[in-house]
Amino acid sequence: MVAGEPDSVRVKFINGQWLVRVVEGGRLAHQLFNIHAEAEAFAEEERHRLGLPAEPKRRGGRRR
Repeated sequence: MVAGEPDSVRVKFINGQWLVRVVEGGRLAHQLFNIHAEAEAFAEEERHRLGLPAEPKRRGGRRR
């Protein structure tokens, strides 16, 4: 449980895998992916389901 934290979806690279962290109604869930594009697609679906804004597209920067 993540009491008081607003609904959110985040993607992080941890230990060679992509972690999608979803907070919904104070509850935390996560899903691991080996492929970045799959993690981003899943995260975008979760944002849409939760009615959250789409993550802005990044230009340049680090990509794994």
